[in-house]
Amino acid sequence: KQSEKAGKKAKSERCVGNTDKVDREIKELKQKKKELESRLRTETNEAQAEALEKELAKVERELSQKDNDSYRRQHTIFS
Repeated sequence: KQSEKAGKKAKSERCVGNTDKVDREIKELKQKKKELESRLRTETNEAQAEALEKELAKVERELSQKDNDSYRRQHTIFS
């Protein structure tokens, strides 16, 4: 019986962390930011430009919250 207990204790589990979902989310935000900046440069309508600036600011805030190590650690999926 002791050898069985020793065998169970020696057996260790191995977890793998996956941040693909977070990385994909950040990549999409960066792409959206780039697209909004491009559209803003070419926009001639003042009202549309203002709306694009607001949306760009929102995306930049979200990106600054998510593009860091602590966010990645909090949203890592272990399997």
